[in-house]
Amino acid sequence: PMAAGAPNYSVETLPRLRAQLPANCELFCLMGADSFFSLRRWHRAAEIPFLAPLIVASRPGQPLDHLRAALPEGLSMEPAPHKEKNQTGVVVHCYSIANAAGERAPFYLLPELDVEISASEIRAQVRAAISKPGSPKLLPDAVAEYVLTRGLYQTPVANRQ
Repeated sequence: PMAAGAPNYSVETLPRLRAQLPANCELFCLMGADSFFSLRRWHRAAEIPFLAPLIVASRPGQPLDHLRAALPEGLSMEPAPHKEKNQTGVVVHCYSIANAAGERAPFYLLPELDVEISASEIRAQVRAAISKPGSPKLLPDAVAEYVLTRGLYQTPVANRQ
């Protein structure tokens, strides 16, 4: 796992992922509210919503107040004109993020998605599954197999200079 305070380089990863997808595919950046509230500290954070629209999921015990204050400097947010419910009944609040150049990007908030799960816990379970047979409990079997066969999460990410 990344050390606390280590820079996040999603701004470099998202274009690489986008380049691997067909032109008609959409790429989104899904994160928990805890990650969103640290977004200001990420490397070139103000560019991220324009590389892939953000979807922020609520976390147990993590209130979603002060969303605007958590935005990277130079970005603003305003509600989109509607609130949606998708086919699974998950409430989705729609917003628009804008930068000083006038670019706009959609922003989605999942305010009622209180699932007790963390990326750190998933990585730990994947590493444990390498030495023990069976799939990590937090991932569907197909996802766990994909992660294990490609060697993902086996070594910690080195800090970049």
